[in-house]
Amino acid sequence: MKTLAFFLSSFTELSHCMVPVFYAHSGNKTEQWHFLKDHLIAVGSLASHYAERNCPVMQDAAKWAGLLHDLGKYRDEFQQYLRSERDGGVETRHAVYGAALAFQRDWLGPAFAIAGHHAGLYDLNQLQTLVEDPKYRVEERLPLIIERFEKEHSSIPQYISEPEFVNGNPHRAEFYIRILFSMLVDADFIDTESHYTGTLRGAITLAPSELLQRLIDEKAGKSQDGVLNTIRNQIFQQCLDKAAKPQGFFSLTVPTGGGKTLSGMAFALAHAARHTLRRVIVVIPYLSIIEQNAAQYRRILDPENIGIVIEHHSAVNVPEDNDETRPLAPFEKHPNEYAAENWDAPIIVTTSVQFIESLFACRTSRCRKLHNIARSVVIFDEVQTLPNHLLNPLLNVFHELHDNYGVSFVFSTATQPAFRHRSLSLSEGFKPNEVQEITQDTDQLFQQLRRVTISAPKTDEVLSWDALSKQMSEQSQALSIVNLRRHAFELWQKLRREVPIDEKGAVFHLSSAMCAEHRLDVLGADREPLPGTIRYRLRNDQPCRLVSTQLIEAGVDVDFPIVWRALGPLDSIVQAAGRCNRENKLRDDDGNPKFGEVIVFRPEDNKLPPGVYRTATEITVNLLADTEVDALATDHMLFERYFDQLYQYVPNDNGVQQEREKLHFRKVAELAKVIESDTQAVIVPYGKGCDLIEEIRTRPVVKGSPRFNRNDMRKLQRFMVNLHQRDFQRLFTLKAIKPLLPNLDIQVLAEGWYHPDLGIVIEQRPLEDFLI
Repeated sequence: MKTLAFFLSSFTELSHCMVPVFYAHSGNKTEQWHFLKDHLIAVGSLASHYAERNCPVMQDAAKWAGLLHDLGKYRDEFQQYLRSERDGGVETRHAVYGAALAFQRDWLGPAFAIAGHHAGLYDLNQLQTLVEDPKYRVEERLPLIIERFEKEHSSIPQYISEPEFVNGNPHRAEFYIRILFSMLVDADFIDTESHYTGTLRGAITLAPSELLQRLIDEKAGKSQDGVLNTIRNQIFQQCLDKAAKPQGFFSLTVPTGGGKTLSGMAFALAHAARHTLRRVIVVIPYLSIIEQNAAQYRRILDPENIGIVIEHHSAVNVPEDNDETRPLAPFEKHPNEYAAENWDAPIIVTTSVQFIESLFACRTSRCRKLHNIARSVVIFDEVQTLPNHLLNPLLNVFHELHDNYGVSFVFSTATQPAFRHRSLSLSEGFKPNEVQEITQDTDQLFQQLRRVTISAPKTDEVLSWDALSKQMSEQSQALSIVNLRRHAFELWQKLRREVPIDEKGAVFHLSSAMCAEHRLDVLGADREPLPGTIRYRLRNDQPCRLVSTQLIEAGVDVDFPIVWRALGPLDSIVQAAGRCNRENKLRDDDGNPKFGEVIVFRPEDNKLPPGVYRTATEITVNLLADTEVDALATDHMLFERYFDQLYQYVPNDNGVQQEREKLHFRKVAELAKVIESDTQAVIVPYGKGCDLIEEIRTRPVVKGSPRFNRNDMRKLQRFMVNLHQRDFQRLFTLKAIKPLLPNLDIQVLAEGWYHPDLGIVIEQRPLEDFLI
């Protein structure tokens, strides 16, 4: 039911007795309509505020992008559309008019940002075609639109200030447009959201000194005994000392088990306090289990779970407008667009996929968070896993973020890739002394922290799954890491048959076919794991045999006495070794410390993931032929040779830099994929996820209020699994997935397709599932 104020305002427009009233959005849950003047001022002010704190020379451009983004809503046709007096179409599209005005006046950033604030960033030629399209009759219509705008606001200037640092540098210009676009989109969404919800979204401010003290207290509460703890404390202190250095690029080269997780965060918080930075972003490989680190950070830094630490690893494909054909009430049809993550928390734990693809995306939901990377410390955990085919574009953007947007970087790993400048391969690599090492006496550190011996297979020596399962069954505790999900399934099934019947429950499986919550439940908590979990069994000398894909290698804190690793990339072998004798607790019969055992083997079915993984494995085989394999445990300089060879054989650009120069945003987004095969996320019916699904589906519909929001997305991502398109289509054909809500392109897996040990199983099922 429309309010009296609405009818009166409509009447005044028709009577021509008063100045017409223009609206940006239709009525909210209290039937209040959103005045266009108020919306433009709010978005301009908010975007300008983002610029002020992130890159002050962008303030003018951000303000005018906000003020003019909905300029086309001053047209009568759009107002009629908003009042449901006409259908949407060419006559009601609005972004083109503000974009055309900016384009005509050579406002580079605002033209792109305004044109794409619904449809996503256009390529330069597409933008020019849009603003010059005769069907919009821009030259004829702009004078009246400008007149109406200037009656409610100030005059539109002929010139605005844009950053001088973009002049003559197309890559800098391209990234400036991205940052400006991000500011506009986030400001627009937040003000629109506040209109429909009635509340303005709040954000928690980073308090680095307070959080750092919590971290120091945590360290003080741990045992200080033993050589290993002494070394970890030294590394922690070196991180605190180095944090006082000016902003820049830092490496944290520490052997696995040296305490990089907390030490790296200590550096970031101390560095943020010293330089008044706004957040810490921890980027972890997409094949990793990021929940472990997030849970540890949350326990220490956010014990009341108020939102200081958030995880972001959902890869939900958000349907977005291509031509502004959005419904009148966005929350009724596009709730997931408004639920898109914008990283407005002090500490973000995210994946390489999310971080990297956001740097090169063109869609509004992906780009929205980009401006919140500015004035932050970015920690790349296991930095050697950065995608080789995007290294040059990435290193270029890292320099740009540092030079103009106040970002410091920490490259953390036991196997430093040494992104050194190479004219024929890494043209965007770092010059000598550009990256500062945080730790001291690195060679000695690797010697002190050695805890394993490593053996490699002889030429043509292979190991079958039957033989490996038998060898693992003879060990009370053992880990095997394989290269493919299929291999993990086959070995897990054979191992279950090999062990005594009363130990079948002690045979575990981990892969990306399982959702995050499931993996955490199988692993157990870091501090007080529940009985029956992997960590509980390991710490209480109970039988525990684990088969995992390589996702366990990137920082997952487990400690096995013996580890088998299928032949793979050199850095993967060393990361696997970090799961063996991690806490240096192994003892011989006389009570003296002894090394754990890491056995590299060539599977009988030696199929490898294609592309870089296979190339890296071939380089590893050749390198090991000329190297004493046990040196991998102590000689970190081997990795410079390894990565230098890898970068020579693997493309480092993928054509991205050339397309960036041309301001081809949509082409860049197509090329800059971390995972070359497309994936799609589905929610799985596991644990508390079932209750979340039911609560959302049965939630009462309230007019003008979102039925699904960002908090729902943050909760549900722990119950999501990313599927290759072929698997997704297979499940769709089998009617095994369906939308969470009508008109919401977020899919839910049906009951019966999620295995309690293996996760999503489409075709292969354990034989015992069919036995009664």
